[in-house]
Amino acid sequence: MILERQDAIQATDALVADLRGAVGEIAFDRMTRLLYSTDASIYQMMPVGVAFPRHAEEIAAAMEIAARHGVPVLPRGGGSSLSGQAIGHALILDTSRYMRAIEHVDTEARTVIVEPGVILGVLNRFLRGYGLTFGPDPASAERAAIGGVVANNATGAHSIVYGMTSDHVLELDAILADGSMARFDALNGDTWAGRAKRPGLEGTIYREVGSILERYQSAIASDTPATWRNVAGYNLRALAGQDAPNMARLLAGSEGTLAVITRATLNLVSLPKRRRLALVHFSDVRASLDAVPPMLESGTTAIELLDKMLLDLARANPEYRHLLTFVEGDPAIIQVVEFSGDTDAELEAGVERLKVILRRIGHHDPLVVLSDPRQQANVWAVRKVGLGIFQSMRGDPKPVAFIEDAAVPVESLGEYITELFEVCREAGVDRVGMYAHASAGCLHVRPVVNLKTAEGLRQMRRIAEGSLRLVKSVRGTISSEHGDGMVRGEFLPDLLGADLMQACREVKRAFDPHHRMNPGKIIDAPRMDDERLLRYGTAYSVPLAPLDTRLSFASDGGFAGAVEMCNGAGVCRKVEDGVMCPSYMVTLDEAHSTRGRANALRAAMTGALGPEGMTSPELYDVMSLCLSCKACKAECPSSVDVAKLKTEFLYRYQKKHGVPLRSWVFANIALLNRLVQPFAPLANLMLTGPLKWGVTLLGVHRERSLPRYTLQPFSAWFRRYRRTHPAPQNGREVVLFHDTFMQHNDPQIGQAAVKVLEAGGYTVHVLENHPCCGRPAVSKGMLDLARRLAEQNIRLLAPYAERGIPIVGCEPSCMAMLVDEYPD
Repeated sequence: MILERQDAIQATDALVADLRGAVGEIAFDRMTRLLYSTDASIYQMMPVGVAFPRHAEEIAAAMEIAARHGVPVLPRGGGSSLSGQAIGHALILDTSRYMRAIEHVDTEARTVIVEPGVILGVLNRFLRGYGLTFGPDPASAERAAIGGVVANNATGAHSIVYGMTSDHVLELDAILADGSMARFDALNGDTWAGRAKRPGLEGTIYREVGSILERYQSAIASDTPATWRNVAGYNLRALAGQDAPNMARLLAGSEGTLAVITRATLNLVSLPKRRRLALVHFSDVRASLDAVPPMLESGTTAIELLDKMLLDLARANPEYRHLLTFVEGDPAIIQVVEFSGDTDAELEAGVERLKVILRRIGHHDPLVVLSDPRQQANVWAVRKVGLGIFQSMRGDPKPVAFIEDAAVPVESLGEYITELFEVCREAGVDRVGMYAHASAGCLHVRPVVNLKTAEGLRQMRRIAEGSLRLVKSVRGTISSEHGDGMVRGEFLPDLLGADLMQACREVKRAFDPHHRMNPGKIIDAPRMDDERLLRYGTAYSVPLAPLDTRLSFASDGGFAGAVEMCNGAGVCRKVEDGVMCPSYMVTLDEAHSTRGRANALRAAMTGALGPEGMTSPELYDVMSLCLSCKACKAECPSSVDVAKLKTEFLYRYQKKHGVPLRSWVFANIALLNRLVQPFAPLANLMLTGPLKWGVTLLGVHRERSLPRYTLQPFSAWFRRYRRTHPAPQNGREVVLFHDTFMQHNDPQIGQAAVKVLEAGGYTVHVLENHPCCGRPAVSKGMLDLARRLAEQNIRLLAPYAERGIPIVGCEPSCMAMLVDEYPD
């Protein structure tokens, strides 16, 4: 893995000093740069540094300073881009940490003004109270920032109704390449010549773009891909021939190569009052694709495709398995057909039209209709994790995103996919997954290839070139919502033709004469398989990955395989839904996201942190705020288990650096509680004085209340209780595995559990002297202690388990310890 090219620009002391005086927060340390060297794509590029601007003036200052020092700049939001747009040898401007204000909503005009770091999902949740929403709905909405949504010209499942983001961008405030400010909106009575009189670079841009539209009008009309769902190149078609052209629509889809967005005024749409889903099952792939054009005649608002590979991977994931109640049998394809309206009668009429169409085309597979919003939410949850869940496939071959953004006229969809699968087979790739927007002729096709091998790289290029050839034959596009970036930029001259590509080059020159805005994206892009830029390639190795791990990583292909399960999609950066990742939700710091920790571990394994990487203090700092809550294992579509990885890291780190007193105390909390319990009255008195002062030295906040000790431990209560309350005699038994806090602090919880179980007719067994489950020791990386505790508990519990007696508990982390960590 090569993170820095020989010609990559390096930060100078003068650059850092100038930025420190102008931008509130900057970072040029090695770890931060490594964490921002990847996005959700197959690429990795080391940035010069990272700035976290708090307002437009700081962006302007950073841009002016970067221009003065000859340093490229790259605006970034959630870093969820699939084409490599959000990484580069540049100064990254991360607007997602501070520029998150929803400034104004006009419910009558149905508009909203937002800063670029606002997360789309957060915005839509806010707008829900007004009965409004932002129409384009990318699956990444829960972590995608508005700046990136605009820069990518994103859309989503409902594009046949709402179109692209460019259709909803009314006005953009932006900082230009020289640090000057500009506002782009519709001309509305003004002219290109009139706008060209504006001072500085802004006036130059209007003069040049107006000239480009005039000189290249024939190429724009004839060479732009025929499908409306196109983001390849620059969006010149949105300006050509318009009565009131709006330059903001040109910035949509420009991937940060023309300007940095600081504020956006967006059009909003009304939320549908009712929705209904018809899940059309197909046993034949081609039949499912050929059915799309006639199904569109039903008046549907979306048709989303789920294939067998996606459904099988969802079944294998405990977090999503229970959602698949809508699947009947084992279909090859499910087409999710949605109807929206104000009344049930409208929805029922739509479903009836669909049924007539299906009968007409000879469809005989199951049709499932869902009207319950909760059941519909299950379907959309499975659909939206498609990107990440494909990456949950274990091993080096992965379903790779490189041709996934092609779109063709919907009547050509069946032909395109059939011939594309043949291209994949000819390249030696038999496993191909696909999902997404059948209604718009865009299926996210993911061939399974191994980019760590020369053969895998050859397959990727051969398939990409084959896809381009097929797309051109039906006047489709290679980029329909995920953008060009580095994965498709190489192919734009072939797709667009010489004249239209030259027009795009001239647009870039007008906005960015010194080529400093996110260079190498869209214009002058590198070869898609340039190994100097790939995250994984033939040179990739993990010389420092631990082989003699204390925990078992066999199912992941080893420790390195478990780390590499993270694909960078950034689901862990969500801030409202679910519980992943608690520390990121508080800090909004990439280092404290699941993705950040996985990236840090991968950097350490590959040697990017030096020979001591796997035991380095840098890595320790990144892992320190992981709460070991295991939310990532449940909510990450790829099931990245950072809690487990952190434990293994801490074990190795402490072998070298020693166990901190704080870790030793918490790992042995059960032992300490047992020793203190006989002195409960005195201990409780000291909890407000010397003992509380003592625990603050261990890092416990002084305002944190401490659990008080009970006078009678739970096990002692149970012995007395059993003497006066004989166990039920109906043959049903259960073991109540009590935790240390139930035993010493909150026995009333255990008492209630016993009474509930006995009311259910169970004979309850409570182990008298079982040790701690080992969860505290695991969370602190003390795996030798945890193993000893596990062995003791297994000896005590095995006789019951062998007899088929259930083992239950009230503390989830204890029970998870028995289920997850003990086998590991």
